[in-house]
Amino acid sequence: MGLNQIIQHPDVLRALNPIHIIDLFQTEPKKGFLALGSIFLVVTGGEALYADMGNFGRRPITLVWYGIVLPGLVCNYLGQAALLIDDPGDIESPFYRLAPDWGITPLAILATMASVIASQALISGAFSLTAQAVQLDYLPRLRILHTSTHHKGQVYVPLDAPMDRQVDGGLASSWR
Repeated sequence: MGLNQIIQHPDVLRALNPIHIIDLFQTEPKKGFLALGSIFLVVTGGEALYADMGNFGRRPITLVWYGIVLPGLVCNYLGQAALLIDDPGDIESPFYRLAPDWGITPLAILATMASVIASQALISGAFSLTAQAVQLDYLPRLRILHTSTHHKGQVYVPLDAPMDRQVDGGLASSWR
């Protein structure tokens, strides 16, 4: 969606230069600090990718990130910036303003699905990190059930579950 706007305003590509963030912190440290708050979502996304790394492996995550996600995000964010150059009043919702009228409903559905998937990834990540912390003796020993025989990163930490029961079609096992 953002590519059309980038073509209309190619100077927006200058935003990719990391020197601009250094200048922002030197000239306006308060605004730079506030910008870091906006960047916090990147940390959350990184945590979700880390959690998925255990489920899918490094190569698929790397290919999807560099081949699809990163270029899509860069085009979208730069497209939003270019849109705001033309009409700063679009600041209310630049993502949806990039879309044609017929695309608003599908984008809202896609955004809702992405939110659900991201929240599930965060929950899965918390379980995976808990399992790793138990293995490294950073947490007390907990019962860890593996819910899949094929993916070692799919774990569940129950309050009280038998050691030998089937969970989600996978053989449940436990570490002690």
